[in-house]
Amino acid sequence: MIIPIHYADEIRDLFLPDSCRTDLFASPEERLRAINNDHWLHTGKLPSNLSQFLKGDGELLIVVNDHFRSTPTATVIRALLSHLDLNLTTFLVATALHPAPEEKHLRIIFGRLYDRIKDRIRVHDAGDKAGLARFATDTGDVWLNKLLDSSARILTISSVEPHYFAGFTGGRKIIFPGCASFADTRANHALAVTEGSRPLATVGNPVWEDIKQRTACLDDKRRFTIQLVAGHGRSVLFASWGDWDDAYEQSADFVRRNFAYQVDQLYDCIICVVYPPLDRNLYQLQKSYENVAAAVRDGGTILLISACLEGIGDERFLKLAEAEARGEKLPDEESEVGAMGVHKIRRTVKLAQRLNLRLLSTLTADTLTCLPIEARKEINSSIDELIKKYGKDCRVAVVLDSATQVLCGPDQAAAGSALTMEEKNHA
Repeated sequence: MIIPIHYADEIRDLFLPDSCRTDLFASPEERLRAINNDHWLHTGKLPSNLSQFLKGDGELLIVVNDHFRSTPTATVIRALLSHLDLNLTTFLVATALHPAPEEKHLRIIFGRLYDRIKDRIRVHDAGDKAGLARFATDTGDVWLNKLLDSSARILTISSVEPHYFAGFTGGRKIIFPGCASFADTRANHALAVTEGSRPLATVGNPVWEDIKQRTACLDDKRRFTIQLVAGHGRSVLFASWGDWDDAYEQSADFVRRNFAYQVDQLYDCIICVVYPPLDRNLYQLQKSYENVAAAVRDGGTILLISACLEGIGDERFLKLAEAEARGEKLPDEESEVGAMGVHKIRRTVKLAQRLNLRLLSTLTADTLTCLPIEARKEINSSIDELIKKYGKDCRVAVVLDSATQVLCGPDQAAAGSALTMEEKNHA
């Protein structure tokens, strides 16, 4: 079998022997049809509830994702633009603890509209105390970007896809931790190592339940949301809008039905091909292997194929990994370094005790020596190595755009409404 894959901004061929029992999980963007050209996102003829919201009085804050999401933000804003009073509109880029976007990243987010609206764009900084405001919640105070306090109306534009410990991206997550303080984000991320924090799960997921509790302080605000399910090329596959929670649940249900698979037998190895923008650095890779880990047998292997052309992504994360490799006690979430990846290190170490993790990338082997991930450099020699280890008739899955797809194991209760592969292929 020959499978064309994305790697290092090129298309390469991945070869698998015909003797292997191979299942191919195509990218959702390749399987699903994009919204029609007569959709309001293309025509600008807005639905009445959105049009009425935009006609409201007072300052409007539009909160958008940063460049680490494939959200087609520019498509949405282009549809809204003629309905906005830009003098009353501010755009806030939700970054959580991600590095601040540079101008080139802002141009990716806003597209050709950037030059027209750049003076109205603000970027959230979790460490800037002067840019935060205190909100009271039932579980204590939370500090969020002060624009959420001063604005009369809040419109969020985000995309929904599986998230390895929060259940899904999107929804209220763009507010918290997207626009939260460093300390509040740190506290939320500490829940990532608790039971129930997993892909596709919201009910009973302590991370998601914490997000909902901490954002309840905004429920009395005039607010609206546009939730999108997008392909890695920013094509819109599904859209929902309206109430923050209702619209989010509609998109999350679409993701469960179209981005998640219930497998009937565990695999010897799973090959995860990471698509842009999450293939840019090491820090963003965890989604891909966590999304499929439940479908790999004990002693099996996950091979990540991700060029990581921009390197590590956050040097603080690497410092944590180095401390773990030396047997040192990891800093807790009370420290800045700890908050940047303790949950990632702990989850990865635990996973590596059950199966093998390998990464084919442009990173040097020395970079990965502090992580329980083996470095590889060449695609097909890496495949040959797996065949030699597990046999010519081994059971293999190839998952394209692996950061957005979830493989649920045979006994995984969190599969929800995920279809079997056979059902999905015949849908």
